[in-house]
Amino acid sequence: MLSALTNYINDNFGSKKGALNYVKFKMLLLLGHYKKYQKIDFAKVDRLIFICSGNICRSCFAEYVAKHFGKRAESFGLHCRGGDPADPRARDYAKSVGLDMTNHITRNIKDYQPGESDLLIVMEPKHIEGLPAELQAKCQLTIATLWADPTSAYLHDPYSSSLNFFKQCESRLWQATRELTENV
Repeated sequence: MLSALTNYINDNFGSKKGALNYVKFKMLLLLGHYKKYQKIDFAKVDRLIFICSGNICRSCFAEYVAKHFGKRAESFGLHCRGGDPADPRARDYAKSVGLDMTNHITRNIKDYQPGESDLLIVMEPKHIEGLPAELQAKCQLTIATLWADPTSAYLHDPYSSSLNFFKQCESRLWQATRELTENV
């Protein structure tokens, strides 16, 4: 019984911590805490900038999805050294949906050159806290899964997760990014 519950949590939320964060941030979302991140003036958006922790799973996949739909996009990591390839599971999933991420190389946020028409798209609330204040002041900002169905404000890092959760994570990013690209 405990093993089945653990497998369910790992496959649907990434980990116990992921499940707890999902519930926490879902409650904050329902209380209206993230409403300001849903008010985007898409008429002023020309480029999508996806940001996560390592730029090897979530943000890079979303970048390639946005480009697939003909949008200008880049991705960065808050805590990466830069120069590393995408996670093999991200490359495999991308290939399964017709994207080629074999040339992706991670980039650190310090290498980002902001533009006033950029929309910064983070994967979870702690990424907002990790962004320099000048970026937050210059660019519009949102959370990726605010644009997915069901709406949420948190997408757990799939780096050390089960393959089932990894695929679910990338699938939610596809959906959220598709929705964003339809608005730009």
